[in-house]
Amino acid sequence: MLVVAGFAAVLAVAMSSSVIGPPGHCPLPVPPIVLRTVSGGGELVFLTVHSTYTYAEGRPQAPVADLRFELAEYHPGDNYGGAGAIVQSGPLSSLNRSGSLQFHDMAAESEFSPGNDFFLLRNPPNATVQLRIIDPVGHPIAWNMIMGCA
Repeated sequence: MLVVAGFAAVLAVAMSSSVIGPPGHCPLPVPPIVLRTVSGGGELVFLTVHSTYTYAEGRPQAPVADLRFELAEYHPGDNYGGAGAIVQSGPLSSLNRSGSLQFHDMAAESEFSPGNDFFLLRNPPNATVQLRIIDPVGHPIAWNMIMGCA
């Protein structure tokens, strides 16, 4: 577990120099919080690479108790612009550090902090996966972009 946290921290520092912003003329929606995936060792890590998100009263972080998650799979031939097959969903607070999908609240403040928190999917399926974080109103606020523009 300590190795995973160290790995994520090193990746976050390395990727902070290559922050991405919204695409210029791309018709695809860009989430307020962009997640990037990194894989290795039978695990898939979701890290924040760009955030323009602000929570209620202008707070940059949302309480974990207010958020939900969806993990969707896409297989060859699926509509990557659609919702995909949701294989796991629920309150973000239900994710722990021992399940197949884990949320690592690095500062342990019970808030989703785009700057330092990350998600870990152990033994990911042989499919394209998308993790979506949903706000209390039901709007997705974070996801990994599985399609891009040239």
